[in-house]
Amino acid sequence: MESMLALEREVQEHQQDVEKVIASGASDVERFYAGSNIFLTGGSGFIGKHLIEKLFRCCNVNKIYLLLRSKKGKNVHQRINQILKDPVFDSLHKHKSDFVKNIIPIVGDISEKELGIGSADQNIITEQVNIIIHAAANVNFNENVKAATLMNVRGIREIVRLAKCCKQLRSVVHVSTAYSHATKSRVRQAVKEQFYDSPIPPNTMIEMAETIEQNKLDNIMQLLNEDHTNTYTFTKAVAEEVVRTEAQGLPICIVRPSVVISSYREPLPGWIDPWNINGPSGVILGSYTGIIHVLKLTGDIVISCVPVDIVTNTILVAARENAIQINQSNLEDIKIYNVTNNRNPLVLSHFTKILDTSGRSLISLRAIWYCFCLETSNSFTNVILFWLLHFIPAFFADIACKIIGKRPILIETYKKIYKLTSALESFMNMEWKFQDDNTLNLYLNLSNIDRDIFNCDMATIDNTEMTLIWAYGVRKYIIKDRTVNNADQVARKQFWLKILTYFILFLYVYLFYKIIMTSYSIITTFI
Repeated sequence: MESMLALEREVQEHQQDVEKVIASGASDVERFYAGSNIFLTGGSGFIGKHLIEKLFRCCNVNKIYLLLRSKKGKNVHQRINQILKDPVFDSLHKHKSDFVKNIIPIVGDISEKELGIGSADQNIITEQVNIIIHAAANVNFNENVKAATLMNVRGIREIVRLAKCCKQLRSVVHVSTAYSHATKSRVRQAVKEQFYDSPIPPNTMIEMAETIEQNKLDNIMQLLNEDHTNTYTFTKAVAEEVVRTEAQGLPICIVRPSVVISSYREPLPGWIDPWNINGPSGVILGSYTGIIHVLKLTGDIVISCVPVDIVTNTILVAARENAIQINQSNLEDIKIYNVTNNRNPLVLSHFTKILDTSGRSLISLRAIWYCFCLETSNSFTNVILFWLLHFIPAFFADIACKIIGKRPILIETYKKIYKLTSALESFMNMEWKFQDDNTLNLYLNLSNIDRDIFNCDMATIDNTEMTLIWAYGVRKYIIKDRTVNNADQVARKQFWLKILTYFILFLYVYLFYKIIMTSYSIITTFI
């Protein structure tokens, strides 16, 4: 914990130096963005928030037009106020507090035709916007095909059509995913920075989503979708075909990050959006609170995790590269940038070992049980262990809650955890060889100053440090435990919970032994 606090202080000091460099005008990337107007979708999401922070802190943009819809009884202005309360903006509020007035809401919905934007706001965008960053997506792995298509496929089509009407457009970035074409048939094969055949023509897909009932559409798409791990990657694959077929002539590129995790350095180490509990960060949360005790994974595969600041920097640098290429009349092909750890692989068994050794110092005092996790690559064993270590204890715990008058929640919690871990199984048991030559060239073409401010090279990342920072971020921003100097107290609690765990496991073994022996006795009696 102390080392993380020291790292935070180091990063804050470095940002003061960066601020001076930005003020001097020595950054080529900053000069590209200075005074620009940005149209951003997905600004309420994980990557979107980080983009807003970085654009105002390091790029001196003029305005960010943010596509937002009313949600849960809050209008767009209330939602912006809510978004800006996130800790990612703390430094900006302190040093550049006037940035707030330069975020302009555009009322709309990415899943609607013409993005649901009114004519007046459309006019503002087409007349004033210089750069479009499309980061909005439906990232629910279990989403129905209809909803995923309208947002992920029709959404990018509407963005492209809007971009073609922009009179001062310099660059467009479509944020996809490295797993868009990481199909089951390509496991352990190369996924290149290129277009692949779409599983279905985009306009056909959109028309079906607009006209066919949800259940019927899901049934129709089952065969087409079976090579993809989920509806998210399937629809993102189709979305890339929209870019290939409809965005010719635009200064556009595609950025494909793999699993996006907490920040490595910016604006502070470990920053993460609490909504990330619905992804791999939720597994760390469950493990570090003593809730998850079994995972189905294959230890020898390479997992691809990239910090959000590396992703943001790649997006920003790629947008500038678009403009450079079109100014040089050299925009022959639409560039694709894989943001992965291809040249800096992290083996899953090493990742889990880090969490289980040096990472134990980051376990929270709020953990409800001893933090341990059994790993298996066998589906049957995983189901048995999940029942033994999760559902059965949860059943008795919920009974105890009912007796003392408290709401039973553990069974429902473990149902959600089972759904989460099942959705993530493909990423913990399959691997792909993501090539990232284009992304490496982006980094190599930067000046030394911009390599520091806009680092987009995963090879510069220390995987052990990245893993520990991620765990620290989960503790600080999701568990919201910022307590310092309680390591001894945590260790004592974990020690006694470990003793209790061993005692219960002994009872489990004894109980099953008695069941087996009793069953054997009954059978032999009748025989």
